[in-house]
Amino acid sequence: MGASSWTSRVPYQDDLEAALQQAREEAYRDGDYYREEPDPRLHGLGEQEYVAVLRAEYFLDPESAREAWQVSQAPVTGPDSLLAAQPDSGAHSVIDMTAVSRRPELGAVAPLPDEDLDRWFSTRRPDAAAVERALRNGLSGFERWSGAYVIAYAGDRPESIYFFGWSGD
Repeated sequence: MGASSWTSRVPYQDDLEAALQQAREEAYRDGDYYREEPDPRLHGLGEQEYVAVLRAEYFLDPESAREAWQVSQAPVTGPDSLLAAQPDSGAHSVIDMTAVSRRPELGAVAPLPDEDLDRWFSTRRPDAAAVERALRNGLSGFERWSGAYVIAYAGDRPESIYFFGWSGD
């Protein structure tokens, strides 16, 4: 399928981890994610039959096939269980980001570096319209499976946090 770009905006709050979790929860609630369609032939199979099919058709080793069966048994009820249900493809959304980091790393969002803020906005305190314009014009996160964030301002006050990046397979 390939990676997908995504953006998410939440009201500003000091706790960036909580803001990220809010963005993930909103994306899940709004259906803003990719959901793998389970193979209907595997529905209702017991562990042994499921493992046998995965080994025969997908050439998985027994341990990986058993892990896949265990994952298939868990209900998807939120962003974390969605990621657990499809660890290889991801959700193609902010749901794939599970942490806030100081520097780019897999599965995390990090602040857009000051030099990028200067280049894209000519200020370290862009307003929401400038952030949205930059996102439309090619501002993106870091490497695939990681993301960035920018705090948008209304005057001198932080107003919202934009999370954005590329993820999914």
